[in-house]
Amino acid sequence: MIILSVLLLILSAFSGFSQNPSWMYWDPWNAPIPSRLIPALAIDENDIKWIGTEPVCGGGICTDGGLAAFDGINWIVYDTNNSSLNSNFITALSIDMNNTIWAGTGHGEVSSFDGTNWEAHPFPSKDNPIITGIATDLYAYVWVTTEGNGLFVFDGIDWDSYHSGNSILLDYLNCVEVGPDNAVWVGGAGNMLFKYTGSAWLEIGLPDGIYFASTIAIDHENRIWNGSDGSFCMYFAGAWTIFDETITGIPDSAIGYVFDITFDISGNTWIGHSKGLIRFDGSEWTTYLPSNSGLLSKEILSLASDDLGNLWIGTADTGLIAYQEGGVVGITEERGTRNDERASLSAPYPNPSSGPVNIQYELRTFSQLHLSILDLNGRIVCVLEDGMQNKGIHNIIWDSKHDDGSSCPAGVYIIRMISDKIISSHQIILQP
Repeated sequence: MIILSVLLLILSAFSGFSQNPSWMYWDPWNAPIPSRLIPALAIDENDIKWIGTEPVCGGGICTDGGLAAFDGINWIVYDTNNSSLNSNFITALSIDMNNTIWAGTGHGEVSSFDGTNWEAHPFPSKDNPIITGIATDLYAYVWVTTEGNGLFVFDGIDWDSYHSGNSILLDYLNCVEVGPDNAVWVGGAGNMLFKYTGSAWLEIGLPDGIYFASTIAIDHENRIWNGSDGSFCMYFAGAWTIFDETITGIPDSAIGYVFDITFDISGNTWIGHSKGLIRFDGSEWTTYLPSNSGLLSKEILSLASDDLGNLWIGTADTGLIAYQEGGVVGITEERGTRNDERASLSAPYPNPSSGPVNIQYELRTFSQLHLSILDLNGRIVCVLEDGMQNKGIHNIIWDSKHDDGSSCPAGVYIIRMISDKIISSHQIILQP
């Protein structure tokens, strides 16, 4: 009886845990994400999704960009105003063995965040080359590729560099990755990859017809995956395999510029490119397009997979997407109650509503608070609170009106709370 009760509890927990759709979406119109242009993604050991964005304008809204942290409930946004970042153009991310996040910008500087403190790590030269890739090795060394200044490596104190003037490396590099054997792989404008094993750099020529490396990914079997323009290939045991139409069954013309490659806990390989998304499960190839799936964009810039089996997708034009066949897990609109949270926003009720809406939030310290209602275009409909608030549980009634007193039409709105760098939101549906 005890065993049966435990099983029922486990099944009940997982039943409630995975009631989400297979595709979930976040963009500046419905969430606090700082931009819909996402060139970099990383997931730390606490399952925090780190989302590197760039400023962009369009669709009636301009966004500032920056780095967002998303735990499945709460959003925290870091930018040049509240961190050591020298730019809101976040181009590359990596997480080291100590769970420190490393962020590179389009204005040529690296910053680190250990969960408490930010620190800037400027290059020794006065140049500010665009950072194209970051990787960390088993000794917590940080390897950084740049557009025009080669490769930089940081040992925690000082920077060293490799470029065409002092090594076999090129100055224009696109990507860097560290394998399970701690070998460093670098690629860029030439038709070769470079491998560093701790003593010397080696050249590994790319297959004929592949003229540069746009991204490098290394799986758990130490196979080297290389992306390029309209093609991708894999290096293992001294030989290359080119995944063309004869192997994948996907027309070569249907594969665009490969931006990123990642691997999930089920052993799938995912390829994000400028014409869609590809999955390889070890035997079969599947393409995902807006026309045949819930994928909203065909311009896939970045990928990451979490320990729950969710695939996280950064796009060029529609923000962040999470995907898992059968339902995304571990994500909820309900805010959790964690002791270290200084502010929390409860789900509004009733929802949907045809009248006034009750909004409840809790502050655990005397805090600055901004509480507002936004439409799906990101425009502020009305400001409910803006100023210092006492700690405790607060209730407020929104009567579904604009600041000017006019009534809001039926539709979907966003309740957004900003307090102590914590950004939280809930959707509310107004009925006629």
